[in-house]
Amino acid sequence: MSLAKISGLYLKSQQGGPHKRDQLDVSLTGVKNGRDCHPWKQFLIIPQATLDRFDITGQDLKVDAVIKSDFDLHTLPSGSVIKIGDVKIRLTFHCEPCAKIKHLGSVKRFSHHRGYHSQVLSAGQIKMGDSLSLLEEVYEPIPYRLSDRIQWYLAQNPEPVFAADLADRIGFSASYCRAIPRAIEHRDDIDKQLIIYKNKLVT
Repeated sequence: MSLAKISGLYLKSQQGGPHKRDQLDVSLTGVKNGRDCHPWKQFLIIPQATLDRFDITGQDLKVDAVIKSDFDLHTLPSGSVIKIGDVKIRLTFHCEPCAKIKHLGSVKRFSHHRGYHSQVLSAGQIKMGDSLSLLEEVYEPIPYRLSDRIQWYLAQNPEPVFAADLADRIGFSASYCRAIPRAIEHRDDIDKQLIIYKNKLVT
C-alpha cells in the first residue's frame, strides 16, 4: 500500500549542493556520487507538509528526498522499514536541528521536524513520483537523545572508548564529545568509566 510519493530529490555531492535531480542511484553506502556519511545517516527524507509549514525547501535543509503524503513521516518509530521504488530503507532517527540552519529561524522549532535519517538496506534507483510503502519488517529502534543513545550503545558494547569515537559511532559529530559529560551526568544506568576523554589523559 502506497503511503506517499517522491516529490523532490536532491544530490549532495562532495563539490557542493544539494542539486535537484529526477533520480538518484542508491548503494548500500548511500547515494552514489554523494557525500560520505554515517551508516545510519545515508538518506535523509522529509515530508513536503513540513517544508510548507516552515515556508522552506528541501534544498534549504539539505535533504535527499521530499515526500508528499497525508501522514507525517516523523511519527513512524525508529526501526521501521520503508520501500521507495525498489530501494529498502531502515528509518534510524530524526535529524537533530543544529546551528547550520539557524539562518532559517529558531533552531528549536525544527525539533522532530528536521527530517528522518535512514540506512539503505537494498540498493537501487529512486525516481521522482516513486511510491513509498511501509513494510512489515522491523529493526531495533535507535534512541534519539544523546544520553539515551550512549546508554543503548554501551549496553551492547561495554568496552572503553574515547568520547569522540563514541560520538561518531552513534551518529553524532565529534564535536558532541564536549556535551557528553553533562548529558550523562545524572544517568546512573551508564558506566561513565568506559568513556575516555583525551583532555583528561595523564601524559
